[in-house]
Amino acid sequence: MAFDIDTIDLTMADQSTGMYLTGNVYYVDGVTDANGVNRPLSIGQLVMAICLERAAEMEANIVSLMNTMNTTSEQLAALTEIENDVVNYKNWPVYTLSASTITSDPANGAYGGKNYKEFLQSMEVIGSDISYIRNDSVQSAADIIYSEFVSKIESTMDSKNSMNQKDMITLQSMTNKRDQAYDMISNILKSLHGTIIGNVNNF
Repeated sequence: MAFDIDTIDLTMADQSTGMYLTGNVYYVDGVTDANGVNRPLSIGQLVMAICLERAAEMEANIVSLMNTMNTTSEQLAALTEIENDVVNYKNWPVYTLSASTITSDPANGAYGGKNYKEFLQSMEVIGSDISYIRNDSVQSAADIIYSEFVSKIESTMDSKNSMNQKDMITLQSMTNKRDQAYDMISNILKSLHGTIIGNVNNF
């Protein structure tokens, strides 16, 4: 956060010179008075502005990461549903991917109602040309063998799980940094208050 510094005369005068004492004030873009003019801030208020900006930035990042993690969880739920359906399928040798739709995702979610083929292609589990899983042999370019399909979908799920674990660690770190920004406000203001009280007592 960029800020400007200015000096103002205080109401107290130096007893030896008779000249008014001076103090620093700080101006931050966006912090204005009722007339829209940049408001002079004390050092304590400047600290608050800096820390609150930092905390707000971290909060926005936390929300964004939580949305990403929620999407990953929805994807994992959909992948699990599809894998279970395929593994428990009874009418081999052919499974038609476009015949079923995802139900594990909530009605207002990103994947509910999307058919298996569309979703698996969007997750890059299969190519755009694949429409069928077979457990006997490949009959055309539209087929994928069962064992290969299971391997690919489990690999994708492992990758998503790993990503979620890393995101959870990152989320914890970001949350700690946000809390530290709020704690810093309290700690610095207490320190400034203690210094001011000490100076007053010395007069």
